[in-house]
Amino acid sequence: MGWIQRCCETYDNNIHMVGVQVEGQAPLAPLFFMTAKAQIEVTITEDGKFVSASAIDKNNCDTLIPVTEKSASRSGKSVFPHPLCDQLAYIALGHPVYASSENYKEYYDAYIEQLGKWARSRYSDFIVNAVYKYCQRGDMLLNLAGAGMIELNNSGFLEKGKVSGTDYEKCLVRWRVQKLGSVGECWLNKELFDGYASFYAEEQNGGEALCYISGAVVPAAKGYPKGILRMSYGAKLISANDSSGFTYRGRFKEPSEAFGIGAVNSQKAHSALSWIVANQGVCYGPRAFVCWNPKGKPVVPFYKDLTEFEEDEDDVFIPYTMPQYAARLRKAIAGAKQELGDNEDVVILAMEAATTGRLSITYYGELASSDYLKRLEEWQMTCCWYRGFKDDAGIYRVVVSTPSIKDIVRFSYGTQQTDFVTADDNLLKEHSQRILHCIVDGSPVPHDIVNSISTKASRREAYSAGNYERLLSVACALVRKYRNDVIKRNHETEGEYWKMELDTNCTDRSYLFGRLLAIAEKVERSAYDRGESREPAALRLQAAYAAHPMHTWAILEKTLNPYYAKLRPCSRMYYRDLVCEIICLLEEEPQVRLNMPLEDTYLLGYYLQRRALNARKTEAGVNAEEPDSSIEE
Repeated sequence: MGWIQRCCETYDNNIHMVGVQVEGQAPLAPLFFMTAKAQIEVTITEDGKFVSASAIDKNNCDTLIPVTEKSASRSGKSVFPHPLCDQLAYIALGHPVYASSENYKEYYDAYIEQLGKWARSRYSDFIVNAVYKYCQRGDMLLNLAGAGMIELNNSGFLEKGKVSGTDYEKCLVRWRVQKLGSVGECWLNKELFDGYASFYAEEQNGGEALCYISGAVVPAAKGYPKGILRMSYGAKLISANDSSGFTYRGRFKEPSEAFGIGAVNSQKAHSALSWIVANQGVCYGPRAFVCWNPKGKPVVPFYKDLTEFEEDEDDVFIPYTMPQYAARLRKAIAGAKQELGDNEDVVILAMEAATTGRLSITYYGELASSDYLKRLEEWQMTCCWYRGFKDDAGIYRVVVSTPSIKDIVRFSYGTQQTDFVTADDNLLKEHSQRILHCIVDGSPVPHDIVNSISTKASRREAYSAGNYERLLSVACALVRKYRNDVIKRNHETEGEYWKMELDTNCTDRSYLFGRLLAIAEKVERSAYDRGESREPAALRLQAAYAAHPMHTWAILEKTLNPYYAKLRPCSRMYYRDLVCEIICLLEEEPQVRLNMPLEDTYLLGYYLQRRALNARKTEAGVNAEEPDSSIEE
């Protein structure tokens, strides 16, 4: 099935959510309604008299408004008014009493004519009638000026100004109508929703065609809604109005021959997709990603670390070790299966505005829920590493977690700007989708991403201490996954060769050199006076060490002699014996290979050896720096 069918199915399965206002979420729009941001709220009486006006808080400005197919997709100078709530340009500025607003007369006349048809129909209600009477009176601007919403000049005409950052003429007005002590909000009134849908359906005469979605001959859509992505509000997914270009000319005589969709199905699909994206989507640069179940069951997002989901208060634990992390992940997956089931559908979609008016789908996929959760578990189990953070008490802790998609891209291709590592939006969107393929489709991690982040992890001087630690953690997670996947593909073996614990029996040349780098760093740091924070020579020479390890190690080894002298004899012997042990393993390598550039696995050896040297187990499970007890008094 395609995205339109899935979105129509989503709308039908969630019909009980139509028009329901949930705090912090966008509502599912009724048919021939859309969600717009209103700037002004006007309260009037049932007989169309002004009561009050106020600016709408930006956190509460999302408003369901009735639309026509043409008004929902209007752009530029086209005159297609919304039936009830609209901008001041349509509602007031073209009224005959405002002589300076002659340019808006066409807007006002079209608005009043359309609203009048609804008000005179059998589907009208007290809200529609009250708004129709009020807008005909012609004193709206004076009322708004009296309420301090807008400013008028000495001639009584509208000045230049803004309400909540929006120019006066573009401010959208929503209505409250008082009736017998109660207040009817036009954006919450279920009877108004149903009444307009019936009125609009009756107004559509003729124009029936084959709907490619349902296979039935029904009233055809004459225009397609925009506003699916808030950041690209004017962009539409479907458009075939280019009669002078090459949208359909040369193949079809009429645009309807190229593609046809029923008006109702079009409304359902666009309303459902807008609702899903607004409430469940995530944006990486200008590209939006979303995954959902058409039946409305909760779906674990592919871009979240499952082990960071909230648990019951009596069952909270932080995964400090890989076994703890694996147990927590399995428990989270089991909970997700219980809520979603094994045989449900999961739809994954990515969109981006190719131009200001065109929205493109850059990725679309459907998976059975069992396959989706299995692949999500596989990704998070194989692409995880240690991550340091400070808890609420300010204590530095190290946990196991899976790096986010955004962190993978920004640390692989970004640069540090002031205190943050950022990546260009174009890089962020493209590489985020490549990572999406790795998670959802089980594709291998692209080598260029692994190569880029491992190269950056060798440039310690380009990052602050905190950013470098995060970069190193993400790099190790990707290197570990990439290397294990290569082994599985080439040898078809199960299990992991590259683990998250130090392997003292590993004879990989790069891994061993990584261990030596960690020892050189630890020896120098252990000899520092308390409070000394300068970078050890091992880190300052890391880029050279990765390019020419044997040559650079010879330099590092000489610089360590003064620091060895400051250590306690037992510590000095421990570190030297450890170096000798690694050197003995390296002697098994051909001499010509010793000074060749290191592979990315040296980062694993460096991190795990450093962790083994620095970590001391506490009752709280905290990995802390070893105290300076190795320095001679």
